[in-house]
Parts: sequence; structure tokens; C-alpha cells
Amino acid sequence: MLGLGAVGLAAALTVAAVAAPDRAGRAAERYTPDDAAQVITRVPTRDAAELAARRALTEGDQASAVQLAKLELGRYRRFSDPRYLGRAQALLARWWKEPSPPADVLLLRATIRQAVHEFPAARADLDALIAARPDDVNGQLTRAVVATITADYAAARASCTTLSARPLIEATCLAPVEGIAGRAAVAYARLHALLPVRAEPAIKAWALTALAELAIMRGDAVAEAHLRDALELDPDDAYARGLLFDVLFEAHRTGEASKLLERREDVDALLVRLAISEHALRSTDAARLAGLMRDKIAAAAQRGDRIHLREEARFALLVDRDFPRAIQIARDNWDVQKELADARLLVEAAVAGGDRAAAAPVLAWMKTTGVRDAWLDARVATLEAR
Repeated sequence: MLGLGAVGLAAALTVAAVAAPDRAGRAAERYTPDDAAQVITRVPTRDAAELAARRALTEGDQASAVQLAKLELGRYRRFSDPRYLGRAQALLARWWKEPSPPADVLLLRATIRQAVHEFPAARADLDALIAARPDDVNGQLTRAVVATITADYAAARASCTTLSARPLIEATCLAPVEGIAGRAAVAYARLHALLPVRAEPAIKAWALTALAELAIMRGDAVAEAHLRDALELDPDDAYARGLLFDVLFEAHRTGEASKLLERREDVDALLVRLAISEHALRSTDAARLAGLMRDKIAAAAQRGDRIHLREEARFALLVDRDFPRAIQIARDNWDVQKELADARLLVEAAVAGGDRAAAAPVLAWMKTTGVRDAWLDARVATLEAR
């Protein structure tokens, strides 16, 4: 995954906020606390300056609306809660439906549309932005994200290469594209050579995470060290933390993986992993965590926003052990986004369910792209052997 969002450098956690067939969740039960002092949920605190800016916000104040929307998008990236996307969109309501809004609004609108998987609309916004501002770094990077997710690798590469004046950013942007093209070793060598270049901590953490992903593709255990270095720079990077969990869990270091996510249940992508590891460990907290995840899935179904197809499929596969359902959700997810993690998930579900036909779209994608990935190759070999 391209680890860069449209506003600043951060882990880009893509959600699948689209309807999918045969995925109606149970309705969440209404809950009324008995004690008025009982804490139901906690929300991030807002500093006095932000609250003052909100009170002072007037109709047409584009600069303030953009800045406040960026803060909401930052919270979305941290907590993977789509309500923050809605708040960001509300702040931009004055310009949302304009065919040609101001460039800063256009970038944020594309970012929100990408997050809710309105990919054609996001791509149209980004193409318009880049036509007007070809040197817009965030615009090019966000376009590369959208193009990679939708398997338009030529467009992703074109956006990345416009950043050649900033070699570390260009190499990090290109890393997943090169990896999918079967050139993980070359991409790793180039990016690793550039890593000593002085850079902002956020950029360096992003580059380290990209290095780790290339190392995982090659089956190189150094991925763990890269991810720990990235988390030293940004302990709240949920994407890097989740990826390190995956590395440890894959190596059967389940206890270490679970400990890594302690007190981080507020991020859905980490909650599902914690539920999986505690279930595997048969811990006393396993049932509570599984219940929390089921409530998240039910609430999403009730809202109709169908978020986190990837996480839902993993939960069905590794906690509920409902292989047909896991395969269906993983297929729905693959129809929406085609990143390496999505390919791995569908093949893993197909292996568990003994359904080779379910993996056919990924097998065709692998043949077309020439991708070589140690995790994926091992699962495909198991599938073929059966």
C-alpha cells in the first residue's frame, strides 16, 4: 500500500465503504445506560484554537474550512472512523458540488472520495487538479494511491515519476508499483540507498514502511526491524503497527503480536487483529474483543456504509471460521480494491475453504502483473497442491 495520504504524510488506511451482496449484518441493539455518569465512548480532545476557529467559521471562509477539514481527515487516518470523513465533507459543503472548486478543496474532496471508494469521481478530481497544478505533490501522490488501488499501474508510475526532484519521495511512491511488477529487489535496493537522506520524520517513517513491505514480498525478516524503526518515529502509525502485527502473527509469534496492540482497540483495523490474536491464544479477553468487532460490523451494516471489507473478511476467516462467508467478503473486497493485501486475503480464504475457483481472479492478476510475493506464493502453492 502507498503509505501517504493527500494531506501530509501518514498511513493511508483504505476502507471499503460500498454496499456488497449477501452482507447484511445483524442490527445493533439499542443500549441505554443505567448510570448517567457511565462513559459510553471517548472522542479526541480538540484544543482551544480549533474550537475557536469552528465558532468563528463563516460562510465562504475557504481557508478556515480547509484547515479544519484537514484536522478531521487526520483523525480519520488515526482512528479509521468514517464519521470524521463526514465531518470533513460537512465543512466543505459550500463547495462540495461545484464542478470546479478551488484547488485545495478539490484535493480534499478527492481524498474523501477515495476513502469511501468513489474511485472514478476521486480520479476525475485528481486529474483536474493535476491539469491545473502539475507540481502539486499531494495531488500526484493521491493520484498514485487511487491508480494503484484500481490497478492502473501506468498512471500510478506517471504520477510518482513527476516527483523526481525529491528522490526519496519518488522512490517510496514507486515502491509498491515496482513490487507488483515483480521488481521488489530492485525497488528495495534503490529505496534503501536513499534512506540516509535527511528527511522529515513522517517521510522517513513512510519510507521505512515501504521498505518493510518490499522485504515482506521477498521473504526477508528485516521487515520487522524496518517497521519497529517506523514506529519509533510515529508510534500512532496504525498502518505500520498493523503490518508489524501481521509479520509477527505470520511467524507464529502470536503473544508478541497481541501485546503490540494493547490499548489500541479504538482503531478498527487494529481491533480486528487483536480479536484474532486473542482468539488464537484462547485468552480470557477473546470473547469481549470478538463481541466488540461484531458490534462494529453490525453498526456499519445498520448505517449501510459497509466499511472495512478487508477486516470483516479476516474476522470471518480467523475468528468465526466461516470460510464461505470469508471467501464472499474477500471477493467483494477484491472487486473494490486490488492491493497486495487484498490478493493475499482472497487466496488465504480460498485455501481455508478449499475453493480454488474463488482465487481465480487473483491468479489471473498475478499472471498479468508478474508479481512475486513470498506470502502469496506460499498460499498459492498450498492451493495448487490441494
